[in-house]
Amino acid sequence: MLFLSALAIGMISGLQNVTTEVPTTESDAGLTTTDGMGLLETTRPSVGGDFVNVTIQERPSMWDMYLNHCPKWRPINHIFFQAANVFFLLSFLAPHTPSGLIWLRVALILGCAFSGLWAWSIECYLDAVVWNSAFIVINFVYFAVQFYLMRPIKFHRDIEEVYLALFKPLRVSRRQFRRVLMCMRNVRHLKCHELYAHEKVTKVDSLSLVLSGKLVVSQNQRALHIVFPHHFLDSPEWFGVSTDEFFQVSIMAMEESRVLVWHRDKLKLSIISDAFLQAVFDHILGRDVVHKLMQVSETMSVSNGHLPNSYEEGEDKPMLVVKKAGDGPGITALLNRQLQATDPNAWRLGRIDEADHETPV
Repeated sequence: MLFLSALAIGMISGLQNVTTEVPTTESDAGLTTTDGMGLLETTRPSVGGDFVNVTIQERPSMWDMYLNHCPKWRPINHIFFQAANVFFLLSFLAPHTPSGLIWLRVALILGCAFSGLWAWSIECYLDAVVWNSAFIVINFVYFAVQFYLMRPIKFHRDIEEVYLALFKPLRVSRRQFRRVLMCMRNVRHLKCHELYAHEKVTKVDSLSLVLSGKLVVSQNQRALHIVFPHHFLDSPEWFGVSTDEFFQVSIMAMEESRVLVWHRDKLKLSIISDAFLQAVFDHILGRDVVHKLMQVSETMSVSNGHLPNSYEEGEDKPMLVVKKAGDGPGITALLNRQLQATDPNAWRLGRIDEADHETPV
């Protein structure tokens, strides 16, 4: 708009040029010449016989200044100048993606480098060299930061399996999952028959995920269900149970197992500002709770299975002591079905006895 306004003012002012009539009488006639700048010079004698030079100038219009300011174009600039502008053009074409930001910074660095080289070796402009050097440093810093953020994020083999099985199908990025892992307390190794949690003794202050092995959940030495890899040990306690409360069940390893343990409060504070991660955890843990309820319901509808009185007994002792109810299959058969992932009836919701008013998980 400023350019158009200036152009309009110049065209209007061009119409107001000063015009001069050259006298035609002999008394007023004088010598009229034109100088090298296109200005009229009129010389006429004075009364006393002395000559006085009177110069009448025509003011050029803005239109003439815009069109005729370059009567002759200079030769094309050096190849360094052309290369710099080619890279600047490529930087303008960078897409709005993480890789596009890398493209943008690299093109700007190369463009500024060629521009500075042109100013240094061809035109000898010190200020242009300094400015382009500053631009190169700034763009290189941004390039290094963006390249660092785009580096591939890798996890340990067990953690990678957890990510692929639980979080990646829900479109959780590796960077988001790494943020979740930053709240991890440790990876706990459990030996066979080792207790992870004791009912009414261990506080609910963590969130635990089985990486390998199997653990049995019991209450009053009565087996409820088995927790397999990539399932949570304390998913029911995630909903509505504070960290000051205690486990209402005992959890014992059936074999050597590894458990990923998160700081529960730290994890909740970490995802409280991210509605997407909150929804992901609610979905995964809610699905895990439903899975446990189906196991517990089927277990309680079949038989009364009890664990040994002492958790310190040797490995040659049976994990479960079975008390059959009539001719029923017993808790051992049911747990064996749960151990068989290919059994279509393993997760069938069985009939719940009407006398059971509460189903512990």
